Amino acid sequence: MEAANHTNANNAVNATAIALSLVQPSGFNPRKSFDEQTLTELADSIRQQGVLQPVGVRPIPGTDRYEIVFGERRYRASLMAGREYIPAVIFDTLSDKEAEEMAITENLQRQDIAPMEEAVAFRNLIESGRYDTQSLAVQVGKSETYIRTRMKLTTLIPEIASLLDTDDITVSVASEICRYGEDIQLEVYEKHLKDGLPYNSWRGMTASKVAQMIERDFTTELCRYSFDKSACASCPHNTCNLLLFVEKGYEGKCAKSSCLREKHTAYLTEKAISMLAEYPEANLCQYQYDTNEAVAVRLTEMGYDIENVSDRPNRFPTEPETPQREEDDTDEEYAEIVQEYQEKMQEYKNKCAGLLTKVEAGEISLAILVGRNDVTLGYKAVPVEQREDGNAPAVKIAELEAKDVRNKEIAVEKTIADTKEQIKKVDITEAKFSNEEDKMIYFFLLSSLRREHYEAVGLTDRDPYKALDDMEKMAIIAKLNAKTKAIIRRDFLIANFQGAYRTNAISGLLFAFAKKHMPDEFAAIESQYNEIYEKRHKRLEERIAQLRPADLPDAEPEAPETAETPEADEPEEAVTDPAEEIAAEPADKAPEETTEEAEVIQPDPAEDAPQGTDNDTEEAAA
Repeated sequence: MEAANHTNANNAVNATAIALSLVQPSGFNPRKSFDEQTLTELADSIRQQGVLQPVGVRPIPGTDRYEIVFGERRYRASLMAGREYIPAVIFDTLSDKEAEEMAITENLQRQDIAPMEEAVAFRNLIESGRYDTQSLAVQVGKSETYIRTRMKLTTLIPEIASLLDTDDITVSVASEICRYGEDIQLEVYEKHLKDGLPYNSWRGMTASKVAQMIERDFTTELCRYSFDKSACASCPHNTCNLLLFVEKGYEGKCAKSSCLREKHTAYLTEKAISMLAEYPEANLCQYQYDTNEAVAVRLTEMGYDIENVSDRPNRFPTEPETPQREEDDTDEEYAEIVQEYQEKMQEYKNKCAGLLTKVEAGEISLAILVGRNDVTLGYKAVPVEQREDGNAPAVKIAELEAKDVRNKEIAVEKTIADTKEQIKKVDITEAKFSNEEDKMIYFFLLSSLRREHYEAVGLTDRDPYKALDDMEKMAIIAKLNAKTKAIIRRDFLIANFQGAYRTNAISGLLFAFAKKHMPDEFAAIESQYNEIYEKRHKRLEERIAQLRPADLPDAEPEAPETAETPEADEPEEAVTDPAEEIAAEPADKAPEETTEEAEVIQPDPAEDAPQGTDNDTEEAAA
């Protein structure tokens, strides 16, 4: 087909037919989902009549290919219809921004675009700065109210937006839900819109009914709270700003629970601290059936101690409200109201004075009660046995000092616990072993120090049978020298040598240590038990020879296990790292136990009594 050349103010435009194999989709299309059924219907129409309206494309620089600007449905349906070419309008000099704008506006003018896709497209055009609501309304042929309502849908959480895409809820219902914050939207979804709910599902409800249910179940009357609500008057989450008609003086309901909770928590925390400054002798407390965990946590993090009590304190008298003159009050009526207020005020002051006198006498104690919705001043009686001759301040000071000590203990305990966990996660394998760490090693090694060496490491005039305490260990490692280090390390080795037995590596280390530091004594011990073994070995060989049948050839006797001690590398005299002196290569095999053999071979009565030394006689008898 011969191309028809056109021009416009911004781009050179060519209308022609191009091969489908040279066309590819772009990321500018606001339409993200394509209905398979409608695509099939469009493909059938293309087979019969062809593509009636060209698609828009632009060249991809450096290639012979084209990118779709608009008309992706026609492109997909043409592929399904088996077409080789598609009519196209080629925009030769279209920028990315122009291509995106053209794709969006072309799709927005179609009737079958999904609500969420339309909402995102409107938002993108407004955020691009090329349009405001008014100019965009003219461009796409929609009202400004329609555009604002659609754009509000972009505030839906993904779970509810997907319900709108799948037509599980209507646009009207979604528009009611998106008036509220993410926290309320999530609650509405989890409790009333989630798949598989056995009851209380709101799917299928009208928009007006959903709006009524949300306001009833998920908003809170602001008049119930005492914090400064001046900012709430203009807040978009105040239902007063969501309704067309509002009664005069009505504060509205809060539709953003997270903001409400934060304002309420901050107000109660500040009030509790202010009351504690006014009554420093008072205790912060919570009644077990009227608690505010958020305020309690915040006060604790700020360093205040808050106690949980099982008995609610008596409430301190409340100051009467100052009367306000109404428009229809006469002078006589207002004077009567003022007189009544003054009498109540005097009664209030007398009650407060009486209670404060009892506080000073130690008969009652003040309590600042942190509740769910308010912080109030209360009091409770002090048991007679806890009073100290009216010296209430001294008792109170002692209590507070004890609490301070315990609070410090708790801080240290938690610091230790968290540090123990964190230290396991820190990689310090490449860090150099420091002198301080070396002292730490000796601190733990001192648990094996023998009593006879207490004086050698600087401990004198003490009970030798009393174990070392931490203070003594710290004193020792503060004055370490080469001699004390050697004593501590060797006592640690000696203590661990107690775990040596015949088949473990510790026995080899024990023998190596003995050869180094007591060669003569060790040689005597080794010689004594090797001699006993050789005598027993000889007797057993004689008995075996007697029991073996004559027609059997003499078997090559297995080499008996010798009583030779396992060899271990002797540790060097000077060791910088204690771990180096402890380490040694394990012996190939530990020696036989030197106890009597479990099986005792009795001498044959027919044999002559053995001749030999006294030791031989003793062995034979054994």
